[in-house]
Amino acid sequence: MYNPFPLFSPSLLLAQISEAKGKRFFVRQTFLRGMQPALKAAFLFRGYMEEEKSMAEEHFKDLLRDPNRFLYDTKNEEHLEKLKMAARQPSGFKIYYVGKTKWEWRPPPVYQNKIKNYIQKLHPRWRTARGKNKVMVGLYEEWGELFLKFNFEEEEDKIVFDEIEKY
Repeated sequence: MYNPFPLFSPSLLLAQISEAKGKRFFVRQTFLRGMQPALKAAFLFRGYMEEEKSMAEEHFKDLLRDPNRFLYDTKNEEHLEKLKMAARQPSGFKIYYVGKTKWEWRPPPVYQNKIKNYIQKLHPRWRTARGKNKVMVGLYEEWGELFLKFNFEEEEDKIVFDEIEKY
């Protein structure tokens, strides 16, 4: 499974909680895309600034079915220590962090074909020509879920990334 997120590391954690980034709250969730053989579990962390507390709480509440969900507050010393431990990648676990994704995302070759097949099947009228009317494809994350967004002229489509795996 394709996974665009970097591993959570001590330097990444420090950068996120620094004054420059100002992340205070971190949501942990199970991350099936990060699973590999012999792992106990894979997790995805997403950071929120102090003024984004309500977003962090909403993200956390949205994960009701995830038994591994957790909302960390870096002002709580115990939580901060647990974040530092997670950033050291404990044995048997892989822990990823939601990095910024951009419109300039370039899919790996296998996904380029899947995207092409998806467009041909669901948007057969989206015809492109060299140097003209391109289909823009963006990868983005929302509460730990990956999405693809397609733009062609005045039309738009958005799908959960898992859907593209079928093509």
